[in-house]
Amino acid sequence: MRKIIGIFLAVCFVLSVTVASVSAAPWDKDKNKRDDGKNRFDNDKKKFDNDRKKFDNDRKKWDNDRKKWDNDRKKWDNDRKKWNFKKHGNDYKRWNIQYMKWYQMYMKWLFGYNKFFGSYHKYY
Repeated sequence: MRKIIGIFLAVCFVLSVTVASVSAAPWDKDKNKRDDGKNRFDNDKKKFDNDRKKFDNDRKKWDNDRKKWDNDRKKWDNDRKKWNFKKHGNDYKRWNIQYMKWYQMYMKWLFGYNKFFGSYHKYY
C-alpha cells in the first residue's frame, strides 16, 4: 500500500511539474492557432477604420461642395434682388433661364447631399 501511494504521489508530482512548465511556455509562436477570433476582430477593426476614413473624406468633399454651392446661391440671390427693382425685358429672360438651369443643378446636388448626410448620421 505504501508503494502504491508513493508511486501515485511521484506521478502526481511529475504531472504537476509538466503542467507548470507547459503553462509557462511562450504563446507567441502559435498565436494564429490559439486565437483565431482575436485576429478576425483585428481585421474587422482595420476594415472599419478604413471605411470610416473613406466616409470622412467623402464628408469633407461634400462640405467643400456645400460651401461652393452656398456662395453661388448668395450670388444668384443678390442678382435676383437687383432685378426686382428693374424693368423686365430680354436681359431678364436670359438671366432667368440661366438662374433656372443653375437652380435645377443645385436641387439635384442638394438631394444627393441630404441623402449622403442621412446615411452618414446613421453610420455614426
